[in-house]
Amino acid sequence: DIVDPALLRPGRFDRIIYVPQPDYAARLEILKIHTRKMPLDADVDLGKIARITELYSGADLAALCREAAMTALREAGRPTKVKMAHFIKALQVVGPSLTKEDLERYEKIADEFKRMFD
Repeated sequence: DIVDPALLRPGRFDRIIYVPQPDYAARLEILKIHTRKMPLDADVDLGKIARITELYSGADLAALCREAAMTALREAGRPTKVKMAHFIKALQVVGPSLTKEDLERYEKIADEFKRMFD
């Protein structure tokens, strides 16, 4: 959040870009990427997972997928298909790294930078 003003002087950075949290479509694509090589049971609904992970970053979603796979492995004792129940359990362990307040603060900072550099 805090950037040394010396870094913001002309010539240091060409652009400052605010990258917001992923929206539903982006979360769905991120989940597809991180489950591509994962054996998923037919009951896994990535769309539902994308809907209920609103404040999750891409890294949070990657951690969620890993935790679901580890939960399946721990339960079966061997590699097995990952079920929706494993994702539900993983959601209890892996939460979003940001809050709505954090997002509001980042948007405010982005607006301030935009005014400074526009």
